[in-house]
Amino acid sequence: MPNPLPLLIEGLLSLLFPPRCEVCDTLQEPVLCARCREQFSAIAAPFCCRCGLPFDPLAQMRELCADCHQESPPFAAARAAGLFRGILRLAIHHFKYAGARALAAPLAQFTTEMISLPFPVDCLCPVPLHPRREAMRGYNQSLLLAIELGARWQLPVEANLLTRVINTPPQMSLPAEERRKNLRGAFTATPEIRDRHIALVDDVYTTGATLRECSQVLKRAGAAQVLVITVARTIVETV
Repeated sequence: MPNPLPLLIEGLLSLLFPPRCEVCDTLQEPVLCARCREQFSAIAAPFCCRCGLPFDPLAQMRELCADCHQESPPFAAARAAGLFRGILRLAIHHFKYAGARALAAPLAQFTTEMISLPFPVDCLCPVPLHPRREAMRGYNQSLLLAIELGARWQLPVEANLLTRVINTPPQMSLPAEERRKNLRGAFTATPEIRDRHIALVDDVYTTGATLRECSQVLKRAGAAQVLVITVARTIVETV
């Protein structure tokens, strides 16, 4: 006869600590409630075929955005699932800064629902944190995302391909050019990536400075192609 004690303990814990949505704190909702998920702003075509920047659907169709037309990025393509605003922005902030690690699964699910890989890749490589920064946070959110994405796309995760060797100041307060300068020499890559197709995983594509620097390091080390995958990306509003 099975032991009923584990079920009794589980039931008691559910009564004492009922599940809540990690974003809006709604009771009895596991990790992310349906209402929050429905408010994610998804990115759909048309978008730049290189960096994934969304285009105005009413504008004249083109393949490349102005920036990629002027200067080709070091990655072969970048894709983001949604816009970094509203509830998706709040969910990523909870995931990244408030210890809500369980959000990795629904954020990865959203990403795989919205993104079709534009070309085959050999593995997923999370953007690394410096060991000191990771120790302070307790985890690398990009690694948690990569693990969840790998399970869904059936791709291996190789977190040792890139290493962050300089603990650079936070990027958030810096303008775009300063972000690029801040990251020079911050990453190194292992020779094991030679001739491999790498998917670089991060939470948000902001100015692209970190992802461009990582892509350049991977390419210099011999990677055949780099694909950038993020849950969200920022869009500069113009008037």
